[in-house]
Amino acid sequence: MDEGVAAVRRQFPAKAGAIDDLATRDDEFREICRDFAEAQSELAKWEGSTEPKREERRREYGELIAGLLSEIEAALEHAAALARSPPRPPPLR
Repeated sequence: MDEGVAAVRRQFPAKAGAIDDLATRDDEFREICRDFAEAQSELAKWEGSTEPKREERRREYGELIAGLLSEIEAALEHAAALARSPPRPPPLR
């Protein structure tokens, strides 16, 4: 399993099935998942750092993670809404 998808599954364990379904068919969603995992990894590095820019970087990565979580939740909600929609009739010719 892709590490990005695994990171998102850990964040939203109750939505693991929906995450897997969306990840199998949506390249953009997988890219957001990869970005999320990378941002989490970077945040963890900065949390253990003693560098002078530690607090600034922690804040930046925290904001990035929050934004990515919003994108992930929106994508999952959109996919769920599409799944609940009745099928569209074929166009008339």
